[in-house]
Amino acid sequence: MKVQAGAWSWEQQPGCVPEPWPRTMDILETDARYHRNIAADATSRRLKLLPFLASCGLYFALWLPEPSWVSTGVKSLPLLSLVFFLTAQAWGDGAWTPSARRVRWGLMFSGVGDACLVWPQLFLLGMVAFALAHICYIWALGLRPARPWLLLLLALAWAGTYTMLWPCLGGPYVPAVGGYGALLAAMGWRALAQSPPRLAMATGSLLFMASDLVLARDHFCAPVPWARLIVMGTYYAAQGLIAAGAPRASPRWKES
Repeated sequence: MKVQAGAWSWEQQPGCVPEPWPRTMDILETDARYHRNIAADATSRRLKLLPFLASCGLYFALWLPEPSWVSTGVKSLPLLSLVFFLTAQAWGDGAWTPSARRVRWGLMFSGVGDACLVWPQLFLLGMVAFALAHICYIWALGLRPARPWLLLLLALAWAGTYTMLWPCLGGPYVPAVGGYGALLAAMGWRALAQSPPRLAMATGSLLFMASDLVLARDHFCAPVPWARLIVMGTYYAAQGLIAAGAPRASPRWKES
């Protein structure tokens, strides 16, 4: 076969298979767009967390004496900011799932608990509010996979802790602290048992348990140095991680 100069083409050469350039370019373009969306999603999440970070900074910068109505409002601002973050994030990416709603309810109950704990006479009511928050978190995470060995480990840890706190408790706090601690351990169990692991929520649950342990020791037994700083620092970090790691469906752009 005679081929004219400048007229060569794949179709004229027997056995030659053309490279699928258009399809390859489409794949590369889709991959680049996917990575751009991931970066944009991460940036959007960080921006929506700014009110939470700013309100945490305000709380520690002002360090208002308690109790007072002003300190109550300032203390509750970070949790209200997390409610905003979770709501805006869920609506923004089209992933407003039942689990996200339950975590939001948990954050709202936690905000009520924060306000109650400012006032010593409302401490028990604050415990009830936080207990409801833990129920919401457990509900959001579900009961599968079970991992009974992890539940047993946390139950034993709480039993040991409760035994140490027992001599310091009295009146309604004996059953209240026991029940609350059981819910706290159950929340930690569900956060740590997730598959695949949810690092943010698992870390948040551990920080929550550490915060409450210091709070219980300081409130019921003996003063703990820098208790308020330790409790609030670990607590805000815990709630921020729980909100950031809340179960969410795939955003719309991941499905396109």
